[in-house]
Amino acid sequence: MYVSEVQNTELKAPKVAKNIPTVAEFTQGEVILFAAGAIKVMDDDGITVLLEGRKETVDYVRTPYRFTLMLSDKTLIGKRRAAQRLMASSLQAVGSGADTEVIGMALERALSKMVAEIEP
Repeated sequence: MYVSEVQNTELKAPKVAKNIPTVAEFTQGEVILFAAGAIKVMDDDGITVLLEGRKETVDYVRTPYRFTLMLSDKTLIGKRRAAQRLMASSLQAVGSGADTEVIGMALERALSKMVAEIEP
């Protein structure tokens, strides 16, 4: 299994999403330090690095070229994640070249499965 094969399906599922804060608590510092070090090396070589991300992340990287992602509607993140999961699951089910009716049925099945995951 490759991350690229499950990045919009299993990795976006509630069972993974609910554990991200726990994992991030133990690993995010190392990731930020690695990224900051890589940015410094590139900067020292005369390369301009544009850094974008969440405020909690980019605040730890010293660079004048950082931008914080801000959303006026915080529900957009969840909506985007749901759309990614629907698309990826449906594409796996029908493959490329399917007609709109088959795609619609695959989307309905994927949505039903997603709803079942979160219902008690």
